[in-house]
Amino acid sequence: MSASVHDTIVPQRVTSDVVVTRAPADARLRFRDVLGYGALLRALATRDLKARYKQSALGPAWVIFQPLALLIAFSIGFNSVANVQTDGVSYFLFAMVGLTVWTYFQAAVMASTGSIVNNYALVRWTSCPRLALPLATLIASSPSFAVTSIVAFIGAIIGGYLWAGTLLAPLLTLWLFILTASVAVFLAAISVRARDVLSAVPFLLQVVLFLAPVAYPTSQLSSTLQTVISINPLTGLIDAWRWCLLGIDPDMTAVGIGLGVTALLVFAAWKTFAAVEVVMSDEI
Repeated sequence: MSASVHDTIVPQRVTSDVVVTRAPADARLRFRDVLGYGALLRALATRDLKARYKQSALGPAWVIFQPLALLIAFSIGFNSVANVQTDGVSYFLFAMVGLTVWTYFQAAVMASTGSIVNNYALVRWTSCPRLALPLATLIASSPSFAVTSIVAFIGAIIGGYLWAGTLLAPLLTLWLFILTASVAVFLAAISVRARDVLSAVPFLLQVVLFLAPVAYPTSQLSSTLQTVISINPLTGLIDAWRWCLLGIDPDMTAVGIGLGVTALLVFAAWKTFAAVEVVMSDEI
């Protein structure tokens, strides 16, 4: 056999229970590699959107109906029944801003958790970047964020709440994207080895919904509860969004903790995905 043929053979490394079919040097996770796959990300996102609304009577209208249904439920349960106070701001706008963050986070995380497992053929038989699969779900979930954020902005304009702090909305959008991406990538990687994650995520998201100030202000909680929910990075992010659009003073401690937790999640997601990516095509 010629030397040139030997050069094309991909070395194998055998562990106790896994055969790694790619060289360790080629398995290094490099974000710059993903940046060159813009067309692939768009194609995957378009495919996911078409599959999501295929044979659906309402189609993309679900982007509006889902947050609207939650908004009505919150208005009845928290505003009318529990008489939650929102610092003089219309409860509709108060909850709408919270739902703008939550609906995007929930939709992206739900879709991304099984993005690698559900794309077995791409992972097993092609060389597409594995990181592109969960990231594409973030793009596919962006229409819900676009619609709810536009509604929130229009409501803030009509209510006369917009101010100079609104200019920071792009930075908060970036924070939301980074936080969602880190959770999405982490869960997508974990689900390769622990399929129970696919069943646990919907339940956990329902719990997180009530551990984040989507429908209520943190100012009405006890100091102990404020400390507990501030560990959830969505708490500081939602507070920051309400400050940005409605001028409501945020809990700066929660904002600081949220930024710190987001940074830790980015690191954890990157290291976890890099470790699992090496054996992903063999374990999926």
